[in-house]
Amino acid sequence: MKLPIVITLIGTTLTTFVSSPSHASNTLHFTPYFGYSFSGQITDDNGNKIRIEDDPHLAFSLDTDFETGRIGLFISHQPNEARDIQGDGSFTYFQFQSSIRYDTSPSFDAYFGGSLGTTIVESDWSNDDLLFSGGFFGGAEYKINNNTKLVFEGRWLANLIDSNTTAICQLPTGDETCKIKIDSDWISQFQTNIGVSFSF
Repeated sequence: MKLPIVITLIGTTLTTFVSSPSHASNTLHFTPYFGYSFSGQITDDNGNKIRIEDDPHLAFSLDTDFETGRIGLFISHQPNEARDIQGDGSFTYFQFQSSIRYDTSPSFDAYFGGSLGTTIVESDWSNDDLLFSGGFFGGAEYKINNNTKLVFEGRWLANLIDSNTTAICQLPTGDETCKIKIDSDWISQFQTNIGVSFSF
């Protein structure tokens, strides 16, 4: 069920880039990242704490120049698990992003921006496949040459969760089935990323 969603999101975005009038004259920037995600926690209506483990992640962005900044797509995948709740899971972010860029020196650029989109969730503590998500980010780029840059980035991401399901929880009395009920709460993650940007 989730694979068609992923294919549709990627296909729609790539079609938009290719068919855009600005594509012919503007540079495309492809940036793969490796990073580490630090996750917050929430407490549901029944007192169960949802604490996502901190884990490494992989990500990439595809952007094009737009006025004084860039617009594009950010995708990030993080395998994770929640403490005291059985079952592995993952967060996969699909977000459209926009940033403003500053030439701080001949060798360094800085940028700041925001993103908005959805998160595909694989977990036993959420009965929703898709979450609304957004975030802010900023970073710096070191120019290796005209077409290659080393990227250092920090990114804050937030996911809006509504859930009413059951999961196997690890309680002091042993593993038991517990009811997970979350009513419009936010769970945050902070990413530290390092990547290499290629311009075409």
